[in-house]
Amino acid sequence: MEPQRLIHRLFLSLWVLFLPFWDFGAGAALVLAFAAAVLPDLQNAGRKFRESASFWPLWGLFGLVLLGTLWHGAALDSLLRMLPLLLLFWAFDRETIVRTLPLGASLLMLYLLGGGLYRVWQGADWSVFVYRGLLEGLHQHVYIGTYLLLAAVAVQISAFSARITALFWAITLLFLGLLGAKMLLISALVAAIWWLYRSKSLPRWALPAAIFLVLGFVTAQGLSEGRALGHVFKPLDPYWATGSVDTRAVQAKAALQASAEKPWLGWGPSEKQAALEQVYAEWNYRFGLKRHLNVHNQFLEWTLAYGLVGMALLVVVCTAAARNMPKRPWGLLILYFGSLWVTESFIERSLGVALFGLAWAWMASWVPPSEK
Repeated sequence: MEPQRLIHRLFLSLWVLFLPFWDFGAGAALVLAFAAAVLPDLQNAGRKFRESASFWPLWGLFGLVLLGTLWHGAALDSLLRMLPLLLLFWAFDRETIVRTLPLGASLLMLYLLGGGLYRVWQGADWSVFVYRGLLEGLHQHVYIGTYLLLAAVAVQISAFSARITALFWAITLLFLGLLGAKMLLISALVAAIWWLYRSKSLPRWALPAAIFLVLGFVTAQGLSEGRALGHVFKPLDPYWATGSVDTRAVQAKAALQASAEKPWLGWGPSEKQAALEQVYAEWNYRFGLKRHLNVHNQFLEWTLAYGLVGMALLVVVCTAAARNMPKRPWGLLILYFGSLWVTESFIERSLGVALFGLAWAWMASWVPPSEK
């Protein structure tokens, strides 16, 4: 293998391994992977650019933030957070990603398990193995869960035996159950139903592995405090809202009210949270003020930050891309992330941006069996 190719794969592998643990290290590794892929052959990088229609939606998101910066002033942190969407077209290598993700997920699950055991040994109760107690010091469950799901898909399409594939899925689903991320599980179920409808087949390991998901979820419900299913539906009253559904409804309504004050260009990435919390204060939404909660809806989050003009520009870019992109099972990504974004402001964190960009680049580089 050529030295520059080896260096590129090394940095790209480090990016994948660092993602759940270290935002800055992951970002630096991706920049180095991009440089290793582009600098040795700038001419070829330019030719490749002409085949970039599949990546226009990613670049449209970066452009949205860039325009928002021009409209509302400097927001360097927002641009840096979106940088993977700009670099992945050149830096991405499907084979490297597929090989590295299972290793990264295995290390992540061992880390979570080891950390939980250590805290129990120090005297903590068993609730450290569920929900956010399991993630102490790491990102939220929707991000970690998405990373684990991508790794399980990588195992599924790799040359692993059926027994190893089934075992990896079972362990992954057990961890997803323990994390108790209800919205993520719903999004994964929606995407899985769509995939099963298209493939017309159910893997033999699917039902046994699902038992581990149920086992983990039931355990999480039993050990979590204030996060059981009974805490999901509460009265839609800002003063009392603390559950999963009522808080999101209150936050969405607050975002719409704040957006109505600056509907065209929005508040900007730096001021949107302050505008949102001003409405929280008017409504005496105690939980939102205490936790500084964002909208928990990516579409409303963008509207609040960039207004109707920004959203219209994004729609134009995505529409132009859709007419030029190759045929892929895009519905899998659209359903998973689209449904997840209704309940989570997923792109407001570096790991969320990286995971969405990784999944999109992976799908864009997918080769249908008929073309192999």
